[in-house]
Amino acid sequence: MRDAGGGVDGDKIGKSEKDQSWIPKIIKKRVCTTFVEDSFSNGALCQCGGEREAHGSVALGDYFSTAIVNRWDSAQHSSEYPTDAFGELQFAGASKRHSYFLRLSWDTPPSMVYTLMTAHWGLPSPNLVVSIVGGEGRTKVKTWVREVLRQGLVKASQSTGAWILTAGLREGVGRCVGEAVRDHATASSSVSPNKVVALGIAPWGLVYNREQLVNPQGSFPAKYYVKNMSRDSCCLDNNYQAFLLVDDGSVGRRGETGFRAKLEDYISHQRTGIWGERRGR
Repeated sequence: MRDAGGGVDGDKIGKSEKDQSWIPKIIKKRVCTTFVEDSFSNGALCQCGGEREAHGSVALGDYFSTAIVNRWDSAQHSSEYPTDAFGELQFAGASKRHSYFLRLSWDTPPSMVYTLMTAHWGLPSPNLVVSIVGGEGRTKVKTWVREVLRQGLVKASQSTGAWILTAGLREGVGRCVGEAVRDHATASSSVSPNKVVALGIAPWGLVYNREQLVNPQGSFPAKYYVKNMSRDSCCLDNNYQAFLLVDDGSVGRRGETGFRAKLEDYISHQRTGIWGERRGR
């Protein structure tokens, strides 16, 4: 059973836990396995963004080969392991609605992820995908942009049954979209079911307090706490129904290495409706 915001009802947590126990067997995370020294850190940091102490002995072992490496590369210098962050997410101090989340490697097949979201998370297949890029960080979003998002984008998307894709963070445009979806859901919940799915696709290594999401058995739910919900930050936004946290083994970097574009392309080639139209973007 779902609430007006599209989340999962607390009564179904047990069933969800059982249904998702297979996820770590096929979904992977990324871990840096080769320490490539960041020359500007005096040896304290790897080019992946992680501290030397955070790297295992294997990553630190081969000093000769890493000494001649000029640039850290996820494909060459990180390895896959079973994901350890997935399930449902509850925001402390927010509504009781749970959001879905998944930590996944950047090279996970988009077909697999789409099936997981629709068949196992129960997100309705979109008739339209609205992808919003840019406007990240602490730069203030202009008033007219906020109004476009609030009055136009969500209203149009609601009538078509859309997914709105942003980074899903409480900063910049992502925060504006979350607020717009929240306000629209509140206004329309008494009249009709909410048809808008806000999906956040963010870099795992950038998410604030991501350690709270880690549980190799899955979290049903994970309790997510943030220091100050009113300040722009790299915290996940509680107005999103689902989060894909794309992992390339790096820490503190923006961007998610092309996975989002591949997912959007995959969705655009799926068919929808009685006439089999393709979904647009």
